[in-house]
Amino acid sequence: MKRLAPLTLAVLVLPAVALAGGGSRMEQERLTRADMAAAKRAVAHKVDLAAGWRLVSSGPGKRGGDRCAGFDPDFSAFVITGKARTIFFHRAGGQIVSQVAVFPNARQAAGDFKVGAKPAFLRCLRSAALQGLRGSGFRARVTSSRMSLTPRVGAQSVSYQVVAKVFPTNGVPPFKVYADVLVFRQGRSLAGLVFTAPYGSISNQVGVARSVARRLP
Repeated sequence: MKRLAPLTLAVLVLPAVALAGGGSRMEQERLTRADMAAAKRAVAHKVDLAAGWRLVSSGPGKRGGDRCAGFDPDFSAFVITGKARTIFFHRAGGQIVSQVAVFPNARQAAGDFKVGAKPAFLRCLRSAALQGLRGSGFRARVTSSRMSLTPRVGAQSVSYQVVAKVFPTNGVPPFKVYADVLVFRQGRSLAGLVFTAPYGSISNQVGVARSVARRLP
């Protein structure tokens, strides 16, 4: 199982909330103390998770993400006033990344969601998963991927799943890695959750997402 921790980390090349973009096409940032605190309260916390999860990182998160061929949305019309991220690891090899972005109003949050929640993002996820796995020395191929408007969380939501089959070189039999992404808007905030684990999807994803949604400003 120790071998799987860097594997799951390698899958998460793209951020959850800033679905894509880079440079001048990213959201503007005019961070306020109040909205930074609101974002920090809203992200996933250990109390939202089952036993065995350990917080390994927390803070405002990184700025934006890498551009992806065929998907380069323009978020530059929108302004982020607060942001936060938490990352949890499980001893069995799973990882949960939670990100929240707060906007000045619900109209901006809804507009940002509409720009980013596109089927083309699924191509980015597939590419990122393979790039991350292969970059860590694993042979892998994507076996399935999908976008869905369920489960319903908050006022707007979308979900993505990518399943990749991994072929280890250390005598371990081939197995699958599951990456589930939930992005949703509530009020003037967007939240993104990325659940990654070997052998099967992490349980209670909707429960965690709804806990986050209840705290969004």
